[in-house]
Amino acid sequence: MIKSIIGGFILSFILLLACTIANVNLETVFLAAFIILVGLAIIISGAAVSGDRMRANLAAESKTDKKWRITNSINLMLAATPVLGVFLLIHYFI
Repeated sequence: MIKSIIGGFILSFILLLACTIANVNLETVFLAAFIILVGLAIIISGAAVSGDRMRANLAAESKTDKKWRITNSINLMLAATPVLGVFLLIHYFI
């Protein structure tokens, strides 16, 4: 899980460098990256489906599939946290 947070900081640094070099609006890029990471986490976790479909998916999947799904959703959310932090810093202080 620490690797995910470090990956989020590395992603933030790469985005910051790329936006600075390309002279692109930082807020827009960081917000888009945050929305993409959170959206992927929601899709992988299955939280965006109805209750009946979620119940059917949970009954049909194996323990390894469930562990993979939960672990990757948490990792994506943890990677999105530093991106959100940098976005807030840019929004309020720059």
